[in-house]
Amino acid sequence: MADFLQGFLGTQQAGIEARNDVTVAIRNWFANRNPLVTRLPYVPVERVDFQMYTHKYRARSTMLGAAVSSATQTSLTLTDATFLMNHDVLEIVDSATGNIERIQVSGDPSSPNTINVTRGLWSQTGGVVSTTPLSSMAPNSIVNLIGNSRSGAEVNQTGLTTIGVPRTQYCQTFQFPVQISGSAQSTRAQVLPGGIQTPFDFNMTIQLQNMVDDIETSCYYGIAQAPNDTSGVTAKMNGLRSILQTNNISNYTGSTPVNSAAYGATDLVRDTLQAARTGGGEPDLLVVSTNFMSGFATWGQAIQRVPAGETAFGTPIHVLEAPFLHGVTIVEAPLLRPFTAIALTSSEVYIRNKRNPYWQLRGARGDMVEGDWIAEMAIEVVNESHHAWVEGITAFSAN
Repeated sequence: MADFLQGFLGTQQAGIEARNDVTVAIRNWFANRNPLVTRLPYVPVERVDFQMYTHKYRARSTMLGAAVSSATQTSLTLTDATFLMNHDVLEIVDSATGNIERIQVSGDPSSPNTINVTRGLWSQTGGVVSTTPLSSMAPNSIVNLIGNSRSGAEVNQTGLTTIGVPRTQYCQTFQFPVQISGSAQSTRAQVLPGGIQTPFDFNMTIQLQNMVDDIETSCYYGIAQAPNDTSGVTAKMNGLRSILQTNNISNYTGSTPVNSAAYGATDLVRDTLQAARTGGGEPDLLVVSTNFMSGFATWGQAIQRVPAGETAFGTPIHVLEAPFLHGVTIVEAPLLRPFTAIALTSSEVYIRNKRNPYWQLRGARGDMVEGDWIAEMAIEVVNESHHAWVEGITAFSAN
C-alpha cells in the first residue's frame, strides 16, 4: 500500500478537482484480508435504500397437518399447501407404519393448508403393492411432491406466484478522517514501514485499511437500520448473518449446531452445502474463519492451495480446496469470528456501491492537514435460501 499511496495526492488542488476512486487499489491490496469487499462484483445503486428479493423454487415436500382417518377421506390438511397445483402427484409416507400411498391433487388448494385429492392411485402396505387407499395416516407424515401430471385438455389453470419476497437493504456510509499537524508532518526522525516517507501518508495507509475492515465486518454482522434525520440515526446495512434466515444456525437465531462440541466434516456439509442445496442453491464458495484451518487438519483433510494468480500489485490471491468439498472454493476470512462458516452461491451475492471508496483532501486548517476516506455501499444477497451460515461451534472432532 505504501508505494501506491506515496505521492497519491501531490497538491490540495488535486483533491478539490477530482474524486480519487481507489476501488481498484483496494481490490488488489486487500484481496486476502477482506475477501467479500475485494472479490465480489460491484453493482452500482442510486439510492440509500433498495430491495433484495428471494424467489424460492417450488418446495418438494410438506407434512400432514392432521391425521387421515379413513380410506375414503379426500380432503387433506397439510402444514403448507401453497406451492401445490391441480393434478400434482404426491407420495405420503405414513410415519406410524411406514406404509406409502400416492395421490393426485384434484383442484387448486382451497386454503393455504387444505387440498382435495383423488385416492387409490398406488399404495404399498407391508411390501404389498395395490390400489387400495390406506385406512389411516398419522399427522406429521411426510408428503413428497413427485410432479405435476396433466391431460393436456385443461384450460384456465391457476399458476404459481413468481413474485419475490422483498427485504430492504441500506447503503452504509463509511468515513475515516486523516489529520496530522504540521509539526508532526515535518518530523522525519522516525522510520516508517514500506518506504512511506511522511506521517500523513502513513496515517492514510492505516485509515484506509481500517475503513475496508469496517466494510468487510459490516457485510458479515451489520443489522439493517433506516436513516432518520430527526433522531440522528444513520443508515446501516444488513449483514449476511441477519440476511440469511432460512439456513442460519447461530446465536442470532437462537440455535446451536448439532455436535457443536465435537464438530466434524459431515456436520459442516450438513449445515452449509446441504442446507443451501436443499433451499435451491448451487453453493460454490465456502468462506470460513481462520480457525477452520485447524478444523480441516483435525478432520484429516489436506487443504490444497489453488493457483489463483496474483493481483496487479503482486499480492498472491489465497484460494483453497479440500478433497471432500469437490468443486467448492474455500476462502479464509480473517475478520470472521472464530468457528464461523458461510456457504454462498457466489453468482447471487454482490456489493452494491452508491459511492466507491475514494480519498477527499480537505486541505489545511491552521497548522493541521486533513482529509477523509469515504465509501457508501452495502452487500446484496439474492435468494437468501440459496446460502447458509453456521456459527456456535466450540470444538472440532475427527470422529
